[in-house]
Amino acid sequence: MRLLGIHHIALNVRHLDRAERFYTDVLGFKVLKRFSKGLRHLMLDAGNSQIALFEVPDLEIKSHIEKLSGTGYMHFAFKIDREMFKLAVKKLLDHNINIGDGPVRRGEGDSVYFQDLDYNHLEIHCDD
Repeated sequence: MRLLGIHHIALNVRHLDRAERFYTDVLGFKVLKRFSKGLRHLMLDAGNSQIALFEVPDLEIKSHIEKLSGTGYMHFAFKIDREMFKLAVKKLLDHNINIGDGPVRRGEGDSVYFQDLDYNHLEIHCDD
């Protein structure tokens, strides 16, 4: 078997339209396709892969995500160029998104950690 990479990452959200606005307006992703048959969802262009957002209105997410992410291993990291990193941090703050004590130094780069509107843990990272 020779896998070629990651095709997509799937995230559950309670309100698809609200999540779409967050991922497009705040994070800058573009919608590739919308699906309305079965479980309502959409695909976002994330550069070298895609993000699927699945609408699950009755899903209680927060406590489960907190258990998975308590030690920091359950999150998705997005790569950004160094010159755009400060602008990304500013945009998060301008949208009242909590970035904790960030940005923080991680290895040979900087990261900022935050949550989407459904508590999915996300990171934006830039290398030196």
